[in-house]
Amino acid sequence: MTGNQPRTGPRPRHSRAKIAQAAIALADEEGMGAVSIRAVAAKIGAGAASLYRYVESHEELTGLMVEQISAEYELESLAGSAAQQLLGLATQGLQIMRRHPWVPSLAMGKASMGPNALAYLERGLAALEGSGLEAGAKLHCLAMLNAITAAFALNEQSQQRPEDPAALFAQLETGRYPHLSAALGQAARPVDQQEAFVNAIMHYLRGAGVIPN
Repeated sequence: MTGNQPRTGPRPRHSRAKIAQAAIALADEEGMGAVSIRAVAAKIGAGAASLYRYVESHEELTGLMVEQISAEYELESLAGSAAQQLLGLATQGLQIMRRHPWVPSLAMGKASMGPNALAYLERGLAALEGSGLEAGAKLHCLAMLNAITAAFALNEQSQQRPEDPAALFAQLETGRYPHLSAALGQAARPVDQQEAFVNAIMHYLRGAGVIPN
């Protein structure tokens, strides 16, 4: 169901959009593990049973969340070549994932088929219109951009929770990892995350044939 009204029963007190917003706020505050039908119901001051008139399952609830988040893309701002537009799309996606750290794990799963998610796909396909890629390759390209962006966001999150450096150094001192030791020793400066992201996207687009060799 794609509308905002419940399936049956008396005049609705809530909407699917309101439920999605509450679930997003809960995930932003406490993580995706805190999101449940019962918890969302409590956040909007409703009984858990009443929410099942709007959403049938946790899976449907997460689909609503992804659909709501997809509205944060500024699709009309994209301009330039196909590569520039797709880089802009991926960059916006990374910004969304930074604002909502729970999004990357959902982005790797089942896609939302709501109007906002479909608008994202439509805009991406429009950017690829003159690329010469076949239809299936275009869809695969957009899926890969999403996957690269989600993986990059997850990697950023993991770097914010570093392992104990003493444990790492103890392993390196065993001499079993000479290439890793050399690479870490030669890393003169921290990696510019934005530059690394742009390079990853552009390398992929070149390999996919979006950027001519």
